[in-house]
Amino acid sequence: MEWSAIAIFYFACFAFGFIFALLGAVFGELGGHFQTDIGGHHIEFGHGVEHGGFSHGVEAGHEVGAGGHEIGAGVEADHAMPGANVLNTVTIATFLSFFGLAGLLTVWVFHMPSSLSLVVSFPLAMLIAAGQFALWVKVFVRAQASSEATMAEILGCEAEVAASIPGDRVGQINYTIRGSRFTAPAVSSDATDIPRGTRVVIVNVRGNTLVVRPL
Repeated sequence: MEWSAIAIFYFACFAFGFIFALLGAVFGELGGHFQTDIGGHHIEFGHGVEHGGFSHGVEAGHEVGAGGHEIGAGVEADHAMPGANVLNTVTIATFLSFFGLAGLLTVWVFHMPSSLSLVVSFPLAMLIAAGQFALWVKVFVRAQASSEATMAEILGCEAEVAASIPGDRVGQINYTIRGSRFTAPAVSSDATDIPRGTRVVIVNVRGNTLVVRPL
């Protein structure tokens, strides 16, 4: 087992990848970014209206159809889950670790010269990292889809005013759907003041704002 320059380089890549993964686990880097209140995390809920359809873009880039409408409850999260960005901690750490490991195997076990070792190790590590990323995106999209809310669930849903709604100006409400707590901008349906803490019902959507009335 000879510690040549290329072997030291591979070992450094492997060690750096391992440390990078460890730091990512400790500090919880997100490739995707949405706020949520699932399990105690805050959620922002955004909406948009597109020519008769209600829609919202999810970080993972997908939408759920609901009775002719399109809606996503994609939001930004406070806890770690790499999203659809390929340059996330997990993917980079995977590439570096497997590049270093494959390189060490080629020079120590198969005794390949440096140039051939690089030709073998680099695409192998890229392939493994790409597979890891594809699996991550699949899991991420599936997890996010399972937490999405439909138009039917939002309209008629009861909520609580979190920030007072003054007349025809925008306030904020909190509401819960399928155990997930959401926060959204809201206005009064009849332009009357609705104080904080008032129980309301969501009756409409106006642009990216929910329309509510007191119960």
